[in-house]
Amino acid sequence: MIAAGRYTWQKGFDLLIIAWKIIFKKHPDWILDIYGAGNPDFYRQLAKSNGIASVVRCHNATSDIYSKYAESSIFVLSSRFEGFGLVLAEAMATGLPVISFRCPCGPEDIVTNGTDGILIENGNIEKMSKAICYLIENETIRKDMGKKGIISAERFREEHIMQKWIELFCSLDH
Repeated sequence: MIAAGRYTWQKGFDLLIIAWKIIFKKHPDWILDIYGAGNPDFYRQLAKSNGIASVVRCHNATSDIYSKYAESSIFVLSSRFEGFGLVLAEAMATGLPVISFRCPCGPEDIVTNGTDGILIENGNIEKMSKAICYLIENETIRKDMGKKGIISAERFREEHIMQKWIELFCSLDH
């Protein structure tokens, strides 16, 4: 599983690591890879103090996040709040099913709950861990959500967004 974002309180990696402790009990063979800018030391220590340092790997930011998405089976967004959540759209475009907190702004505009991903009550670690386990245990559903995510993410491609901007600017001219 993969998560990506800055190593800040906003991104909720602390919540995700606590959720991973629950997941680890049922699925000790699954690994959580977190990629981000900033200092990951706090998160590494949190994983270590929870006995899951061997399956929670905190990496520095990468210039090739798409190859990391391709190596993964699920993307998770544990943010407490977001502006848009570009990483959700990126992950979906690569065929990853996504799980995200229903944090203020972003995820509900990107993810169709139960179709191309799963939205969880903001900050609810128990429900987050259950959703992750659900996708781990249901490979067919996981792959189907990933395929639907590719289709859904099309609406965020540059040519679609630029057309909407053009239409907006043209409508202001009248």
